[in-house]
Amino acid sequence: MLTIDKIISELNVADDSYFPREALEDAITQQEAITPVLLDIIYNISNGTDSLEGSPAFMYSTYLLAQFREKRAYPIVVKYFGDLGLEDEALDPTGDMVTEDLDSILASVCHGDLGLIKQLIEAPEVNEYVKNAAFSSLVILYNNNLLTREDLVSYIGNILERETDPSFIAYIACIACDFHPKELYDALAKCFDQELLEEGIIDKEDFDGYMQMDVDVVLAKLKDNRLYQLVNNVVSEMGSWGCFHPEPNSTPIRYDSNAKIGRNDPCPCGSGKKYKKCCLH
Repeated sequence: MLTIDKIISELNVADDSYFPREALEDAITQQEAITPVLLDIIYNISNGTDSLEGSPAFMYSTYLLAQFREKRAYPIVVKYFGDLGLEDEALDPTGDMVTEDLDSILASVCHGDLGLIKQLIEAPEVNEYVKNAAFSSLVILYNNNLLTREDLVSYIGNILERETDPSFIAYIACIACDFHPKELYDALAKCFDQELLEEGIIDKEDFDGYMQMDVDVVLAKLKDNRLYQLVNNVVSEMGSWGCFHPEPNSTPIRYDSNAKIGRNDPCPCGSGKKYKKCCLH
């Protein structure tokens, strides 16, 4: 079994095609001993003591702490991502963490304390993708029986009463369709009628189509949806990433590579919309 120092060294290997499986497995085996070290790594980067550049250990540490359900990681993660800034480029140092898994990470470490998650959702200076991830984390908590439907619906209703960002309102409408918010139909229909949503993300016809679906069918689909799960197995979940399985004779896809689809690039599905307004969600 690897020592703690060797595990951290392996997690810091600056090769984006290398998956440190053994180091992650041994970290999980030594959870109690390695947790303070992982917390120090993300704390020092969050506070600017250490640089994130060339330090993939931040990413692995965050995922491991999420699997460990480590509540002490909660405020550190919120601080780092909450302080990123509004520019899209602010997400580049952490690759696809925000758009892929930040919601699962937040849900995994919050232990039912929604205060900091709501802070990310409601603060105007928070990056839009971080804000979206924070909102999605509430649905993950609901899907895992850690947040009641009543509390989820009530909070969303309050947000809709005061939210003015058309992009975020549209995001709420899209995510809401995944848990069939019949209780929110009037509030969301009003947003459509008053044209408060950004165009091209979801229209009233599509929204009504989701609302006509059987509630039990929608909730069963939500239960099995991999996008709405907690972080449960870092080794299998991260090990399946495409960057760790490059095609022969192809250039590996780096997790923070410029080769990935940009959030403002045309969506590859052919919809004509920007990626961030289409399949990215």
